[in-house]
Amino acid sequence: MLALLLLLSLLSFSALAADPDPLDAALDACLAKPEALSTTGMVECEAIRGWDKRLNEVYQQVMTDLDPKSQELLRASQRRWVAFREAEREAMGGPWRQDRGTIIRVLTVNADLSAIKERVQELQLYGSD
Repeated sequence: MLALLLLLSLLSFSALAADPDPLDAALDACLAKPEALSTTGMVECEAIRGWDKRLNEVYQQVMTDLDPKSQELLRASQRRWVAFREAEREAMGGPWRQDRGTIIRVLTVNADLSAIKERVQELQLYGSD
């Protein structure tokens, strides 16, 4: 039970924020459900789809705000970041996981989620606001 509580705290970023992001609040609500006491339940609460959608929305918005040269540079950067993320996901799914138990699923999902959230923050730097 202590391990599950630790995992919940690892996945829940909004507990540290005064005003949690709506996506993190939804994740917290999902993790509070009894179904989330299992590894599978936690992974299903991953919130990655919502953050992926936000990443794409932020990228599209900042691209409309940038001059052509900056658009070109950011487009190249984003393509490289997507390639890195895909390679990292592939590596995280490798055979090394076989002897790590089910907890590794939660930890790798958390790592992926953290990378997406960090990229959203980076992209927001390009915005006009």
